[in-house]
Amino acid sequence: MEIRRLVEITNNFEEGALIAAIDVGSNAMRMGIATFDATGNTQMIQRYRAPVRLGHDAFTTGKLSEQTMDNALEAFHEFRGLLDQHHITKYKAIATSAMRDASNGKTLIAKILQETNIELSLISGEEEARLVQYAISQRLDLSEKYALLIDMGGGSVEISLTRNGKVLTAQSFQIGTVRLLEMQNQAEDFALAFQERFLDIAQVIKRNMSKGKLDFCVATGGNAAAIGELAVQLGLSETADSISRTGLGELITLLNEKTFEERISELGLRPDRADVIVPAAMVFHQIMKVAKAKTMMMPDSGLLDGILLDLMDSKEEMFQTQYGNLIAMGQSIAKKFHVDRKYAEWVNQMALLMFDLLSVKFALTTLDKLLLQLAASLHEMGMYINVRSHHHQAAYLITAVPMLGLSDRDKQVLSQVLRYQRKAAPSEDHADFASLSPSDKKKVWQLSALLRLAIALNRERRNRVSKLRLEVDKKCVHLMLNGAGELLLERWAAMQTADYFEKAFDLPLQVGFNPSNPEDITK
Repeated sequence: MEIRRLVEITNNFEEGALIAAIDVGSNAMRMGIATFDATGNTQMIQRYRAPVRLGHDAFTTGKLSEQTMDNALEAFHEFRGLLDQHHITKYKAIATSAMRDASNGKTLIAKILQETNIELSLISGEEEARLVQYAISQRLDLSEKYALLIDMGGGSVEISLTRNGKVLTAQSFQIGTVRLLEMQNQAEDFALAFQERFLDIAQVIKRNMSKGKLDFCVATGGNAAAIGELAVQLGLSETADSISRTGLGELITLLNEKTFEERISELGLRPDRADVIVPAAMVFHQIMKVAKAKTMMMPDSGLLDGILLDLMDSKEEMFQTQYGNLIAMGQSIAKKFHVDRKYAEWVNQMALLMFDLLSVKFALTTLDKLLLQLAASLHEMGMYINVRSHHHQAAYLITAVPMLGLSDRDKQVLSQVLRYQRKAAPSEDHADFASLSPSDKKKVWQLSALLRLAIALNRERRNRVSKLRLEVDKKCVHLMLNGAGELLLERWAAMQTADYFEKAFDLPLQVGFNPSNPEDITK
């Protein structure tokens, strides 16, 4: 196992003063040990790397061999020893693309838990992108910047487009270095095969980039760090933390001119780096070319750092970090599907105001509020596909677009809230709704009821309701409206949702006019 000591671990560290993160990638397994301060800031002090290439088996046969599994278990026994040696009880271990793809990946996870008592969690490509973006945001100032983040792994590459530090879109592609290496060994024309696989990435970048000029690309992962070191070594860059697109192109040419053995002997690359660095550099260069980026930054930060930061965050801090990204992504999705954003914002404000007035009584949570906000902002996204069935289309689309920070369970709830914004009510005959837990079914009923009511109060899109008041007693929920004109249509439309509302909240809804001290949604 390779060790990189940034700070020597001594007996000066008290028990519980260290934390750790483990990243089971497709090309290698890594462990980072860090200190932390009272504010939760972390500092990596040692890195460990075990060259266990799960991706070779996972991406060729779809199954991990006994030898590979033995090597992985051996690495985890070493990780367990390090955790015990340094009295580390707070740690997090995650696995990415290769473990997700391997048919017996869960078997290996169970063996690791049984033999080392280390619980290994599979994460999605979206979650991987979120953790990397979090790490980069702590190392680079992304405020007032338009940046493209690229995390290059052995199994996949995660790409995130950010503006002012908020993620606009993120997507994972199965075009990691180990996959490309296996393709290179099998394809008759690797250049053609590479271009075909890269086409999806190019289309996503072109589709999601606005007309604004990109400030820079940011690359993370072991290959990005190796490219930075080589660039300095070969005189293609003055520092290891950035390289120009021209310089990267020259590096690719130099690497292609050398054999695998020469990359090891002359350039000092490890064997498991010497083979994958060329496909990695090709992906970085092509992304820069498509995005018209002149510079690529390579900060000393990545997935391990993101895991450590996430480990130290309180639930509230984690939620606030995710909240900003999700709202920014929601705005980007609304723009992509040509949502009437002024109207959607009115519905959003009305739905959230009613949520706030009911949240204490019905124990609604901050996550519930976020899901309602996203649903209100995006409830008409399905009109891009089909106006008559736009609620069905919205329910499908939201499951297909990346939403960093939302779990699969949260996305399913959000999908069902969009599904039941109109027409049919939730039913056990509907498979997607029936698959939810009882608590999530209740959540869908309540959030979709508020969304239906908010939509009803602006049926003609004239924004006539400007103020409202909601009061709850033991017998009823009283909704009082104020605004321009008599509001007869608005009251009638709201009452059409009353039966649905009663099923959601177990209280009848009454709608009236002219409250005293109403809440003003125009504030």
